[in-house]
Amino acid sequence: MDREIAQLQRDIARIRRDIRLQSAEMQALIDADVDCTDAARRLMRMQADLVLLIEKRERLKSRESA
Repeated sequence: MDREIAQLQRDIARIRRDIRLQSAEMQALIDADVDCTDAARRLMRMQADLVLLIEKRERLKSRESA
């Protein structure tokens, strides 16, 4: 189970990094007055994935401590 939690931690860190990059890309599109719909959709999908991973990590941690 520790291995699974460690993998989730890496995935969470990766998604957080990707969210920062996607946010910067979206801001550049906004600054250039270009349609950023696709970038916004990708960002929302990443944020939803992040929430799911964090919830999964918390469930595993609570099971481990019980």
